[in-house]
Amino acid sequence: MIDLEKKLFDQNWNYKKRDNIIRRLKETHYDIIIIGAGITGAGVAREAAMRGLKLAVVDMQDFAAGTSSRSSKLAHGGIRYLSHGEMDLVHESTTERNWLLAHAPTVRPVPFLFVHLKDGKYNKRTIMSAVKIYDFLGNKDTEFKIFKEYKWYKPEEVFELEPEYIREGNMGGAVYYDNNVDDARLTIETLKEAVIRGADVINYCKVNGYVKDNGKIIGIKCRDLENDNDFEIMGTLVINATGIWTDNLLESYPEEIPKPLIRPTKGVHLQYRREHVKNRMATIIRSITDDRAFFVLPRNKDFTIIGTTDTDYKEDLATPFCNKDDADYLIKSTKHYFPSAELDYDNIVSTYAGVRPLVMQKGKSESDISRKHIVFFSDDGLLTMTGGKLTAFRNMAEDLFIHIEEKNIFPDIKRKKNFSKQKYIISLEKDAWIKELKNSGVDIDEDIADHLYQQYGKGAVKILELIKGDNSLKERIIEENDFINAEIIYCLRYELTPHLIDVFCRRTEMSLWISHKKAPEAAKKVAEIIAKEYSWSEEKKNKEIETYIEDVKKTVSFIK
Repeated sequence: MIDLEKKLFDQNWNYKKRDNIIRRLKETHYDIIIIGAGITGAGVAREAAMRGLKLAVVDMQDFAAGTSSRSSKLAHGGIRYLSHGEMDLVHESTTERNWLLAHAPTVRPVPFLFVHLKDGKYNKRTIMSAVKIYDFLGNKDTEFKIFKEYKWYKPEEVFELEPEYIREGNMGGAVYYDNNVDDARLTIETLKEAVIRGADVINYCKVNGYVKDNGKIIGIKCRDLENDNDFEIMGTLVINATGIWTDNLLESYPEEIPKPLIRPTKGVHLQYRREHVKNRMATIIRSITDDRAFFVLPRNKDFTIIGTTDTDYKEDLATPFCNKDDADYLIKSTKHYFPSAELDYDNIVSTYAGVRPLVMQKGKSESDISRKHIVFFSDDGLLTMTGGKLTAFRNMAEDLFIHIEEKNIFPDIKRKKNFSKQKYIISLEKDAWIKELKNSGVDIDEDIADHLYQQYGKGAVKILELIKGDNSLKERIIEENDFINAEIIYCLRYELTPHLIDVFCRRTEMSLWISHKKAPEAAKKVAEIIAKEYSWSEEKKNKEIETYIEDVKKTVSFIK
């Protein structure tokens, strides 16, 4: 354990060492090659590395650049799936949610208010049954129990909990618990769990085809997008964990698998300062347009996420954005439930959109499609896993290894149920953090200290060391936010971070919580830090700023 902890900070997973990773990818024969470094691929990588397999992971974009940085930022059981009768899915997700809260970084509990409205879709009996079953499934057959049991509140008590929530027809409500999570950081830390166990993991490396022998895949053909070099990676088993790009990687489909396999749907979120939404808790609300459920979610101490939408998507999978219809859909219903909310376009802090990799089910609406994952082998030997929920990534990876065992590909690797339900190496207990902070002698604001601990675990201790070496690194990027210079240096040195946009959108949540109006100021400041660390030219620095600001503009293009 101590050796693994040291490897977290040995700076081998660093952009300056990227050529070393490429060299190993060219020279090594791997047990497993994983295509896709979202949460699905990351979970498989962690599982494989913990079982002692030699593996490589490649992604054509940055880590978590697809769906895994664009979710509702929840590690949750999916209470709405109870109405679809998907008890197994909810049981899987709630128990995995509990494990994540106990042992993973960036995860924290959040209370949800489920209000009974007089003319609403669900009556008190239905809501009570739902939260009771939800808690029961979360506690069933697991050592990791729910954070706190549900409780029913009378109407006047609901008004105390959520003073600005609509009062007309309010007949009380239940409070139950799920978890907030930084999805991109969870993905990064999950990949890191594989890296410290010997995995070679790289971003901006596109797969253009397969190496085959007698019709069977024995490797992949890649292009390093950072240097425009082509090379091959060889291995015993290739796994397709590319999410919304699954069909692009499939050259053959088993007879029982639909073609196309993936039905992409877009989910949009709006971010506001809490003072403008006026919520205190997470609440489930239903669209007054089409009766779909979505969330109003408190995030950090100052912000609220509103979302999500669920609409079929046929445009560029890599660049989904919020449009006016998406924003108006969410704003209209949120204003109905929070009448005093100030949700003018001008108050929007940021928006983001993601595409879900839903497995095709004919005749079902976007919201009714199951979130279950599937695993299958193609005739050419490619192993594909797709679908599923972010929360269940560990269990999905474990299920994939059942399929590997059935093929006897690695005779010495046997199924070990719950083997990977271990604490993340980077996780740090709060008491230990308080002690480290006190002993460091570093004087930082309490809100910054809380932010660093919540986001980085043991990495926060390394950030303190950086500040001790240079006190200017404790300065905030933007005065009204908690992001500081030192965490930028940390991400650059320990998390293979090539570009400015990677820092804003995946290594930190700056793209969410620094207002789009302040993005140019923040981008210039962060780019200066990166330029110094990476010895960028003035031209390179300005190009990186331009790329990020263009992306920000697209996220709010509907605001005139």
